Amino acid sequence: MKNTEKSPRANGFKVIGLTGQPLSGKDTAAGFFVMKGFAHFSCGDILREEMRKQGLPVDRAHTGPFATKMKQERGNAYLAELAAEKVTGNAVISGLRAALEVEALHQRFGDDFILLCIDAPIEDRYERAQKRGREGDHITFEEFRRIEENERSDASGALEVDKVIALADRHIDNSGTIDGLYAQLATLLGASKA
Repeated sequence: MKNTEKSPRANGFKVIGLTGQPLSGKDTAAGFFVMKGFAHFSCGDILREEMRKQGLPVDRAHTGPFATKMKQERGNAYLAELAAEKVTGNAVISGLRAALEVEALHQRFGDDFILLCIDAPIEDRYERAQKRGREGDHITFEEFRRIEENERSDASGALEVDKVIALADRHIDNSGTIDGLYAQLATLLGASKA
């Protein structure tokens, strides 16, 4: 697994990609970067916006098949490419779930791009789903695990979260508190200014 000591550059703009399993804390990490002046573009929000335009439910059981269909039509990097078009300065792009999305961002932003993986155990992530209450979140732990296992299988076609996680430049442990997560991210940003 790749885990270099690369940090975002302090001069010029920098683009931080976020990946991780569902409910690992990607949006919370993105919120930290927004507080530090970064713009936030969510691949998941872009996908759900497209689903709503087509009158489709936006629960987790439907997003995978829809993502598969759209990536077959537009290419595996299309969500990241749509997000990248919006970047004009420091930005965080969350929800990267295809290796070609990461490749497209590396090609577009070069050394100004870093990929972070936000990690958390499945039990913590399930508990967060119950608290979040987004459409489709109120399911049993067994169903939550089954959906995740299906998403992680090669059969899903569109979601390559494990492959993207393996490409991460840094892994951030989010099994503790929000303050603990923020402290790790602050250290990362501080290191980029050295």
